[in-house]
Amino acid sequence: MSGAWINFLVSLSAVVLMLVLHAFLVMCEISLVKFRYGGGSVQALEQLKRRRGIARLMDKSDQTGRAVRFSKTLCTVAVGLLLMPLVSDFFGLFESAQVPERWLVVLLSFVCATSVHFLFAEIFPRGLAMRDPVKAIQCSYRVLWVFQILTCPGMLFFRGLKRILFRRLGVDVDDELNPLDLDVQIRAMGEDSHELSPVVRKIVNRALQMQELVVQDVLLPRSQVVICDLEENVQANLKVMKEAGHTRFPLCRGSLDDCVGILHIKDMFRLSGALAADDLVKLKRNVATFELETPLETALERMLRAKFHMALAVDEFGGIVGVVTFESILEELVGEIQDEFDSEEDQIRAIRAPHTYRISGLTPIHDLEEALGIEIENDEVSTFGGLITGEMGRIPARGDTLSLAGMRITIDEVDERRVIAVRVVCNQSASS
Repeated sequence: MSGAWINFLVSLSAVVLMLVLHAFLVMCEISLVKFRYGGGSVQALEQLKRRRGIARLMDKSDQTGRAVRFSKTLCTVAVGLLLMPLVSDFFGLFESAQVPERWLVVLLSFVCATSVHFLFAEIFPRGLAMRDPVKAIQCSYRVLWVFQILTCPGMLFFRGLKRILFRRLGVDVDDELNPLDLDVQIRAMGEDSHELSPVVRKIVNRALQMQELVVQDVLLPRSQVVICDLEENVQANLKVMKEAGHTRFPLCRGSLDDCVGILHIKDMFRLSGALAADDLVKLKRNVATFELETPLETALERMLRAKFHMALAVDEFGGIVGVVTFESILEELVGEIQDEFDSEEDQIRAIRAPHTYRISGLTPIHDLEEALGIEIENDEVSTFGGLITGEMGRIPARGDTLSLAGMRITIDEVDERRVIAVRVVCNQSASS
């Protein structure tokens, strides 16, 4: 066998090896993602985790994701570099053939690398992993382990360079998305799927964002809670309840601090005869309590299981700071829920003046941050009106002004208990 043929076969073997290694990496990556989606059975997952190598890849997903990206990049670059001499050697096998010009060799190498790499190192192994992720990861995880060991020095070097580059760009390196992260993959799946409507994709995104919320983010402050007071006569309570237009009211003695239960307006209408204070106590339903830092998804799960529609929110000292409703939690998933009795006015409404808004005092802080692109460092309050009252140390008067988080705030409407509406002027960087 001539030297030309030997060179050609060596180059060809090297290209095939890089493609196979890349295919194994893809199989391992897709299998891990499938398991994070819950694509495998619980029994299969438990069996796989008995292998220490697979269990470590699953548990250290951030490190695994970086290793997969770096290793796939190395294989891709290697295929591109090896294909150029391979194409040249191919024409040299035939004595009558003339070696084409360099630009043509580069073009042919690019076309071959793209076609072969996409079909055999991406599409084919991806399909195998999606069909049977268990077998795919069993066949491929050792390849990823070898790459992790061999590329460890290079990854550490480039990670240092990345930190320097990100710092220059003003980006926190900890904010980098993990390619195997569940939230990222679900969003990507929703964007790529033709079966998910924009409404469903929005709900999926809201559900993922709800993991970062706690009860304090959605509670109605106690100053805005309408109660049924056992120390008042029934007729006075009925008048207050009629004006409020709600269906459920905390049943209290004097204030929200002494709440004995939740009263449903339907139960009152079903009772025959004249109502008395003793009747209200008999009609009360049990009330649940949540600490302010209770995750919102935990509160939702408990309320669904116990069939509660209203609960009390307590601080670390056991004091009642407000109420949380089933509707307020659902609004974090589907957006604002309005019925025929609700006001149609938006909580955040832009007006004609540049970067100027009319904002309701009931607007949740996290909604305000998202709408205006600002960050408010205050975890003690949940609404914009509560934030303003806390900053001023009193219930503000109409016309009062203050500056906060790049906003110039003017009080438009207020009553003796709360801020109703304000006018906000943002600087351009905050509102863009």
